[in-house]
Amino acid sequence: MTQLIVTTTTYPAGSKASVVQAAAQTAKLPYLLGPWLDLIFLANLYWPVLFMVAHLGGTEVEGRLLFWQVYFITAPHRWITLLLVACDRHKTHGREGRFLGLTGVIILVCLLWQAGSSTLLCLGVVDYLWNAWHFASQHHGIHRIYERRCERATSQASVFTEKLLFRGFLLYVIARVAGFGWTSSEWLNGWQATSLDPFIAIIPAMFLLKQFQTIRSRDRLWNSAYLISVMVLFSALLAAAHWERRTLMIQLALCSAVFHSIEYMGIVTWASTTPRYTQRIDLFGKLARQWGLFLVFFVLFLGLSNYILAHGNPDLWILINLIVAFLHYAFDGMIWKSRPQVQGNVT
Repeated sequence: MTQLIVTTTTYPAGSKASVVQAAAQTAKLPYLLGPWLDLIFLANLYWPVLFMVAHLGGTEVEGRLLFWQVYFITAPHRWITLLLVACDRHKTHGREGRFLGLTGVIILVCLLWQAGSSTLLCLGVVDYLWNAWHFASQHHGIHRIYERRCERATSQASVFTEKLLFRGFLLYVIARVAGFGWTSSEWLNGWQATSLDPFIAIIPAMFLLKQFQTIRSRDRLWNSAYLISVMVLFSALLAAAHWERRTLMIQLALCSAVFHSIEYMGIVTWASTTPRYTQRIDLFGKLARQWGLFLVFFVLFLGLSNYILAHGNPDLWILINLIVAFLHYAFDGMIWKSRPQVQGNVT
């Protein structure tokens, strides 16, 4: 996570010590938002229920769920990254030029591509590939946050191996969902992919077995719940792709999209409502103190705006969403990474 740069104008006088003390206390907790909130908004333990509703409800119910997912869940979770970059100057401190330059490049490339091509299909492919990496990185990143909370000592080699297996499994599943190795695909012969699937399935089995061995430990309950939920969902996606069950795959992909977006807004909520933010006296500090109310308004506003634009000008809506998606992926890879501490200004 990014190191927070604390200047004399950010906090009321005499409050820095209390901020550091409160941060140290919350860092010892094995959960992030709260005992039950983590299970709902991070582990997303309700996703099997969502899947059953989509599966049993038929095409009409599935369409309604997709409506809420696209406009009121996926869209806001992308736009909120832009809000963080625009309003929280601590996340861009010393890198303002880099953020502005990256924004300009992404917007320019998308506009030039639209002007010179009759379709945005190529940008859609880039979006899928970048989003796949973003999915894998986010799920593994949240798992690592829980691991650090459990204070389990691990070697660098072990952490790297876990990272490689975790992200590699998710990326493979996303590729299979896209049609990699299907009988109708030119990417890989179907029998080769279906022969590889059982070996890939060993990876989540290893993670699940490891978690079941420690699930009785209370300080690992939330980490175990999160990891089990992610691995079971992506294992189900792999099974659907393996048997080429398109309907099941679409319904599970819906659950995955909801899972990803909700957990992202959950992580943003966790990071934005710590004492380091709520005791600030700038604009973002005011938002942090009213975060729940603000988030509800933000989601409703973005959802309605996207719905109106999509029905009024679908082509413009697609272009804007691609630009926002690319900015979301790029900024997300920058604002959550640890940064070198600045002497004298870092708490």
